[in-house]
Amino acid sequence: MQLKRIYVWLDQNGESHLLVAKSLSQARQQLLSEQHAFISLKVQGWFTFRHFTKQQLIIVTQQLAIMLKSGLPIVESLATLIDQHPLAHWRWLLEEIKKQLIAGKSVSQILIRYPAIFPCIYQQIVATGELTGQLDHCFDKIALQLEQRLQLQQKIKKAMRYPLFLLLISAIVSLIMLVIVLPQFAEVYQNFDAQLPFFTQIMIELSHTLQSHFLWLVSLVLASAALYRYYFKQRYSLHIAKYSLKLPIIGHVIKSACLTQIFQTLLITLQSGIPLLSGLEAAQTSTLNPQYRFSVIQIISDIKQGYTFSQAVEEQPLFPPLCRLLIRVGEESGTLELMLSRLADHFQKNSVELTQTLAQKIEPLMMSIMAIIIGSLVIAMYLPVFQLGNVIH
Repeated sequence: MQLKRIYVWLDQNGESHLLVAKSLSQARQQLLSEQHAFISLKVQGWFTFRHFTKQQLIIVTQQLAIMLKSGLPIVESLATLIDQHPLAHWRWLLEEIKKQLIAGKSVSQILIRYPAIFPCIYQQIVATGELTGQLDHCFDKIALQLEQRLQLQQKIKKAMRYPLFLLLISAIVSLIMLVIVLPQFAEVYQNFDAQLPFFTQIMIELSHTLQSHFLWLVSLVLASAALYRYYFKQRYSLHIAKYSLKLPIIGHVIKSACLTQIFQTLLITLQSGIPLLSGLEAAQTSTLNPQYRFSVIQIISDIKQGYTFSQAVEEQPLFPPLCRLLIRVGEESGTLELMLSRLADHFQKNSVELTQTLAQKIEPLMMSIMAIIIGSLVIAMYLPVFQLGNVIH
């Protein structure tokens, strides 16, 4: 992500304006090239496009929908948001959108320039809203869909947070005992002319290894993580995704989350008047799992060859029989939107339930691992104490 700096400059009337540039000299050149006379120019902050979070996007979208429904034009709505928004990078972005609107561009044309902030489905629904004259309703639907997706992600993260916290605490405590506590006991035991228990000797050797090669081991772990992220994950993403779906419970959580996202995207695109194929393309780009992306691409290809939606879904094993059944019922009865809504709700509830089940099963496992690791270290430290009487004798 490219780093950008936000500059504030004052014009001759004393009004402040925002400007984004890579450096102060570039900011000055930009103002001079646009023939802006400025009194002062100073840095206010910096950002990358990662600073535009989903939660912030939802709030901005909801506020736009409310103002448009009240009858305010889009330019005035943006001007109100610019005045009220507390974050400088959002004020800059909204100002840029407003300027381009005044210059004659449509909202959808402007949003295409910022794919890192506005996802593909966002752009498509806004374009449809402009064509139908229902931009306010489209912003409402987008905000609802983004909020539902964010809530599901937060529920999954919340359910997994405690087991991961236990694992982290276990690792930290074990490291402290091995690097700091156990060496102190080892120094005490060296004063006694006695053979230490085999288990204690192993732990002391492990402690010495960690102390003497700590930086090397940390470097090895970081290098392995980087190698996985930037090489294996990119080159073998399909294989990793394939095997992750076969994991017990975790695989079912991933499947339910992907299906929820696909059917929520299809539902909102159909409700907005976007054709099925375009909705499937939006679902394909918004789905994170490569296996499901490939399945949706296959469905699109089958529909283009003359298959019905339900027939195309039937060819994909990643979509369970319930999907095929409800989609076929929706096609035959003309209630496809209702069936997609039921599928999205079903898989969303299933995702939450599976995540809670996973957390409940992982928690005792983490506690057991924590008890075994820390218990083993305590036994290794105090096992020679039981032989201390024989040593002194």
